[in-house]
Amino acid sequence: MSTEQSQHDSVGNGGTSQNTSEQFEDRNVRVVLEITRAGPCVMDTLDGDILDAEVRFEDGDCRVDIDLREETETGTQEGTKQFSSAICAHCPRDIFSAYGCIPRYLSVQPGSFVVETYMTESDSVSSFVSDLTERCEDVSLRSLTRTDQTEYAEECSVDLSQLTAKQREAAHRAKELGYYDAGSDVGIETVASDLGISNSAASQRLTRATANVFRQLDCECACWSDDD
Repeated sequence: MSTEQSQHDSVGNGGTSQNTSEQFEDRNVRVVLEITRAGPCVMDTLDGDILDAEVRFEDGDCRVDIDLREETETGTQEGTKQFSSAICAHCPRDIFSAYGCIPRYLSVQPGSFVVETYMTESDSVSSFVSDLTERCEDVSLRSLTRTDQTEYAEECSVDLSQLTAKQREAAHRAKELGYYDAGSDVGIETVASDLGISNSAASQRLTRATANVFRQLDCECACWSDDD
């Protein structure tokens, strides 16, 4: 699934750039987001399962090719449908463009979609998500991964989709309450009370959340010696 944003500005003579190197930049941060739209989309009205979607924005219009699987009286059928409409006011297209990002649709569901894009620095992800949240009903960061890892990575990425909703909620509330802070006197009973569940249930959720996070981390370090 992909998105193309049409460019109408010619570069150099005959539309060919004289400085090809200036057109390229490293984008080593892969970001996967789940976005709930703040308004309707034509794709929500389609009957069947969306298998693939290619979205293009041209001259103020949204043009979409959709591969669709439908159940009919004669059985399951797959085909491609195309539609074009004016770009919606709640479309986040211009926010992606402002950050120089090209969204690639990984899946489309009624009212939401999962999208992949690449950024230059992980530090800009927070402001990017914040700007999207102002336009969309909800934005969740599913995955943040660097694609330029060295043998011993100094940064590790965590795929939050590996945690259940209850585990994420428990971990978030525990963090907000200071449960993980060094020297904190916040105990599991405080977290349990905040969540409205038993101490054992809170402990179980945090234990599983922690395990799901640490399973993804590679803590190997080049500074280790054989004698350590």
